[in-house]
Amino acid sequence: MKKILHAHPGGTVLFLGRVTHFTPEELCFFLEEQGMVYADRYEGQEVALLVLSSLLTPQEEQISYDLYDAGIPDVTLEQFERYYTQHLKPQTLLMSLKLSQDQDRVQRLLGNEAFEDHFFLKLFEMFDWGGEGIHERDENRDVTISFVKRFFRPDGFRDPAMVYAPTTVMIIAKDSSDPKVLEAILTMPNHEIKTSRYEQKKPKNLKEAVAFNPHIATATIRKLLAYNDPSIDYFLASNSALLAEDLERIYQRADTQTKQMMAHNALLPESLFGKLLEEDVAVQQSLLSYQPIDLRRLEQVILHPQIAYIGANGSIAKYLPQLLALEHEALDRVLAANGAVAAEYQELLYHRHGEDIAAALASNSALDERMAWELYRQEQPEIIAALAANPSTPREILDSLCEREERTLNRCLAANPSVDLYWLRQFQLDTSLVRILAENETYGKSILKGLGL
Repeated sequence: MKKILHAHPGGTVLFLGRVTHFTPEELCFFLEEQGMVYADRYEGQEVALLVLSSLLTPQEEQISYDLYDAGIPDVTLEQFERYYTQHLKPQTLLMSLKLSQDQDRVQRLLGNEAFEDHFFLKLFEMFDWGGEGIHERDENRDVTISFVKRFFRPDGFRDPAMVYAPTTVMIIAKDSSDPKVLEAILTMPNHEIKTSRYEQKKPKNLKEAVAFNPHIATATIRKLLAYNDPSIDYFLASNSALLAEDLERIYQRADTQTKQMMAHNALLPESLFGKLLEEDVAVQQSLLSYQPIDLRRLEQVILHPQIAYIGANGSIAKYLPQLLALEHEALDRVLAANGAVAAEYQELLYHRHGEDIAAALASNSALDERMAWELYRQEQPEIIAALAANPSTPREILDSLCEREERTLNRCLAANPSVDLYWLRQFQLDTSLVRILAENETYGKSILKGLGL
């Protein structure tokens, strides 16, 4: 394009079709700087370059054919926009927009896909939403769609309708790994989605979704903390991106539920570990169940009244000898179901407590095969149900349980991804199991494969 323009100084650049991102005045000014003349109507003049939009009238389309036959070079509007954009001075443009407060121009420029992401975000933060939602007026909807098309997942849209879906911006807020994108989302109206009663503890609006995202930058954290909103604090509390001072600030104003979330924070500072250990039992349970345990922390909790909760912790494998040496019945019962407990310790627990912990052992995600057969032979309903639901149960046992065709047992088996696909397909004949099968990964993959996806 540069060669064409330089080869035809003073020539006319003819635009056919609708130009959405620039005004005739802007194009005139730009082309004058390039030593060219702007035109959007063909009147027989000599044309140096033809710029074609995808939105042509039948008459414009015929003109484009005639000029093509006459040897006039043409480019798409998208190609021209990229060329135009390369000649813009970003800082000058931003300053001009700040001074003029020209929202129409901001909106038009946001539709230009040739801008780099970082410049788009600066423009995006200048857009005035007019106190309305992201889809509540045409201008807001257009800007939202431009944002979504640019930042929704690298693999794009499997379903084109997702561009317009009210949940798509929420997905970006939850999944994006770009701190600048997350910061820009806070300038949007706080779009909210409906959640079921089973999802009350999932983010329900943009600010909460950003607060839950571990890729947020320090500046974004400060903005979120400044809202002093308990719902936002709740999701920030478990975010490993927060510094110790940020977590301390939240702790000072937190309720029990937020402290429970804080107990899930993978980078919880030692000072707060000690404070949470003195909170309500619900907070202690979360803390002991989910916090990484090292020798220092083990020494703090070894004699704690609620020590049993540590039995569910996945990071205690190296400390099992110390914990088992306590011979704490409640702790042993919880340990029996912990996938971090190796086969030798499963055996020890079984010999120590027998049938009292058999069902817990049968549910262990790292269940030893020999132990599984020993438990299976007991034929206790609670044990059998736990084996039916456990993906670690040997395939032979699962097959034999499927052959029983017991309705209650089938509900456990239908959810188990280790059950053979043959049996899962048999279960689909029972309408009461269809919703359970829908959550089964093995069954879901087979359906997608059958659809060629």
